Amino acid sequence: MESAGPSAKIPDGLTGSLLFHLHRERPTSMQAIILAGGSGTRFWPKSREQLPKQLLQITGPRTMIQSTLDRLLPLVPASNHWVVTNEQHAMETCRQLATQGFCASQLLAEPVGRNTAAAIGFAARILGESDPDTIMGVFPADHAITTPEPFRDLLKEAEAVARGGHLVTLGIQPSAPETGYGYIKQGAALDGGGFRVDRFVEKPDAQTAAHYLKEGGYYWNSGMFVWKVSVLLDELKTHLPKLYEQLDTIVANTLEVKGRYPYRKLNKIGREIFESLEPISIDYGVMEKSDKAVVLPANIGWNDVGAWTALTEVSTKDSEGNVVEGKVVALDSTGSIIHGNDRLIAALGVNDLIVVDTPDALLVCAKDRAQDVRKVVERIKKENHPEAVTSCTENRPWGTYTVLQKETNYLVKRIEVFPGESLSLQSHEHRSEHWTITTGTAEVQVKDDIQTLTRNQSIHIPKGAKHRLTNPGSDSLIIIEVQIGDKLDEDDIIRYEDKYDRV
Repeated sequence: MESAGPSAKIPDGLTGSLLFHLHRERPTSMQAIILAGGSGTRFWPKSREQLPKQLLQITGPRTMIQSTLDRLLPLVPASNHWVVTNEQHAMETCRQLATQGFCASQLLAEPVGRNTAAAIGFAARILGESDPDTIMGVFPADHAITTPEPFRDLLKEAEAVARGGHLVTLGIQPSAPETGYGYIKQGAALDGGGFRVDRFVEKPDAQTAAHYLKEGGYYWNSGMFVWKVSVLLDELKTHLPKLYEQLDTIVANTLEVKGRYPYRKLNKIGREIFESLEPISIDYGVMEKSDKAVVLPANIGWNDVGAWTALTEVSTKDSEGNVVEGKVVALDSTGSIIHGNDRLIAALGVNDLIVVDTPDALLVCAKDRAQDVRKVVERIKKENHPEAVTSCTENRPWGTYTVLQKETNYLVKRIEVFPGESLSLQSHEHRSEHWTITTGTAEVQVKDDIQTLTRNQSIHIPKGAKHRLTNPGSDSLIIIEVQIGDKLDEDDIIRYEDKYDRV
């Protein structure tokens, strides 16, 4: 038998659910891998390519990735959390998770998305360097679970089963003949709890899904897994040998970035190798081929929050069945989802609609077409609308900026610089800038002159002058920037020094 720890031996026959009850009150040693590489196109216009849904407050006051860590923290200590995400989202992810004790050096930044097998293999290979027998849980960053305590209890059981050499997946007890999920068919029961996986089933049509529900023994595929690192790596070696062969080189070519959040990214060699990997999911690449796959039935209030309509299941509704967010007045309106911000939305006599208002884009959609919002994104991308990728507010390593107004020869921005952060030393060939401080303290360098400015003070930055903006204070610095020139975009930046390695 395998050991439960460095010295303790598990008695023969004490496995699975029995072991779970034995260890129920003990802290877990599980390493939690949070997959945060999704683009969230079905949540447009709130979710954009540069700020996807896992980084947004979709289901409550916390962002979705913050909520993911919140429900894991009572079981898995902050020191055991890892995140795999796209490089362009790494800094914002670290910033959001900093208050939860997340260690930035445990964020792995992918240069491009290569689906879940590559992301999981990357993390597993790093964990395997220190302890190949550690238990590794894999969790999407953008799901909702309304009953976290049963979820954590199930993870303890999954950990015990995984120590027996199984690849454990959590199968959601279906509540309806859902056609938007893949299904898992259970096989023979294990003595220690759970069932061997008989087969994985593609998303069915409505008739087939209804049959699955009536027959029983079928579960929705949640995309959550628990396994021993060494077992997973062995299965990768068997079923995805090309990926497995590249993992050592990828890990050897990771480095920590400079700055407040020293997350790990790939150097040039690592990037080239990662970009060459086959994009394949862990489901297709390993789980469907392995004889070690086990499913644990899960009744945990799970929702993949895959489209706007999911909010009717995970959000509070008003007396008419509407889900509203922001400044909304709904009269004689039922069953609608209405999301706004500062601008007032008045809905009169609308039923079963989705209305999502952002500063630069408005979505009006029938609820039964929610899954097709991605088609809208595809269309606006094809027509080169920037709203498919970006929004008025952009995140940067140092803070954010929001475009307030843009005309042919001038642009107005609201710039927020986080405490202790600074923009690069830079210049512009085609524009001048005028800064007015509204909140906080600014340290401003223009050429060789450095001065401190506070609220209601301003400064002019001539075209071509080297300059830098720094927030030396403990509170956010907010300025209003007016750009004037014949080229008013981010391409007109020449960087000389940068703490975030963007030179």
